[in-house]
Amino acid sequence: MKFNKYYLLLALLFQLLSWSQQYRYTRTLFPSATAITNVVYGTAPFINGPLYTMEESTTTQNLVMDIFKPTGDSFTLRPAIIMAHSGGFLTGNRNVSDMMALCDSLARKGYVTATIDYRQGFSLIDNVTLHSVRAVYRGLQDGRAAVRFLRANAATYGIDPTKIYFIGSSAGSFIGLHALYLDTDSEIPVQTASSTYSNLTYPFTHTAPSLGGLDIGQHLSYNGKPDAVVGMWGAIQSTDLITADNNTPVLLIHGEADATVPFNTGSPFSYPSLPQSQGSNVINTKLDALGFTNKETYFVPGVSHEFYGTTNGIWSNGSGGNSYYPIVFNKIVSFLWKQHKPSAAFNWTPTNLSVSFTNASTGSLAWWWDFGDGTYSNEASPIHVYATPGNYNVKLYIENNIKSWDEITKTITVSSLASASFENKAVIGYPNPTSYNFKVTGLAQKEDVTYKITDLTGKVIATALLNEDTTIDLSTYANGIYWITLSSDLETNTFKVVKK
Repeated sequence: MKFNKYYLLLALLFQLLSWSQQYRYTRTLFPSATAITNVVYGTAPFINGPLYTMEESTTTQNLVMDIFKPTGDSFTLRPAIIMAHSGGFLTGNRNVSDMMALCDSLARKGYVTATIDYRQGFSLIDNVTLHSVRAVYRGLQDGRAAVRFLRANAATYGIDPTKIYFIGSSAGSFIGLHALYLDTDSEIPVQTASSTYSNLTYPFTHTAPSLGGLDIGQHLSYNGKPDAVVGMWGAIQSTDLITADNNTPVLLIHGEADATVPFNTGSPFSYPSLPQSQGSNVINTKLDALGFTNKETYFVPGVSHEFYGTTNGIWSNGSGGNSYYPIVFNKIVSFLWKQHKPSAAFNWTPTNLSVSFTNASTGSLAWWWDFGDGTYSNEASPIHVYATPGNYNVKLYIENNIKSWDEITKTITVSSLASASFENKAVIGYPNPTSYNFKVTGLAQKEDVTYKITDLTGKVIATALLNEDTTIDLSTYANGIYWITLSSDLETNTFKVVKK
């Protein structure tokens, strides 16, 4: 009966340690995402439609996002991801298929996610360069406003304000990529300043007002630049915007046969009135020239725009993405996890069957060791005593302050002999199992012999000098398995002892 209780406790310990290894942000941990809808993240002047030919005719309106949190999650320091939809700055909304799917799936992995509406509308009839550049710039301002809002309200939504990421599709990718690279006042396009233009809309001469700086509206004391960007089939005005200090992590995803947003250089929609832009391949070439390594790419030959199965953000088949969607999704998951994970590492030093493990990880605050023999520990740098010599696969799983994780496995070799002086010793420990005392005979000396008792988790629970009659009192210890290591100047010996 006592042994049944012991094995039950051992099983519970194993379950606890396994449960602690959640692999948050890479595995789906939560059953659903809870939505907080119609959250106002700012205000801005919207051009009045329907043809958007008069930039001076505006109405101040709310900028709105929907926020998604992992259902049932009590943790309150999570990275956040903002989604910006496609639609050419003319159509689309925050609730299109792909944005909702990404928000839901990533929230269930432990992120806080948000999908935003941003200002749309520009004239494709006259002064197209002027109006299109201003449309992208308004989107950039709104994207930065969304980042600032989440930083300012991080405590309300359980967010780490230092980890706000941005995923954009097509027009939304223009927003995210420009948020990275158009980040100083000197880079603001001249078309955003106040100017006069003419068209066929009465009164025929119009004044485009200044759009202002990169940050307008609310929460201006917060940084509007994302901490990482995923740009799906996007482009920027010019790679001249990318300078040596623009090393924020970026994942570029693009179809090499994209005729809507150029993979290389060209006009969006192949419409020559629109100014040329430079796509993911040209951006990547510039990043390589600057020696940046904190970027990834997924370029697919022979496929076109929104190649994971959407048209303007709506599933092309009506029910979900195509075979490329899980590939793209998994690349996004891996890329974002790398932005906030710790780095696992450890060293080990054996002494007979006792092994000292030294945690060499960076950024870790919690540790779970699997010693490869069915025992575990959550100490930072434990000492573990193996029952028998051999090779063991030791795994260290770590987490940081936001519960992001990493793990490493090494094969270690354990020998029962540390020196020739111990090789021929007939050191005996008895009785085993024992209910009270554990006695030792055959020691080379009885003075200055110390013993150490280690429990099942690898924690040292007692150290002392061995008494004169070489007896160790175990009567006060709970039933279970212990390792007793005796050490002197001449020898070291370890016993696996069952207390019952």
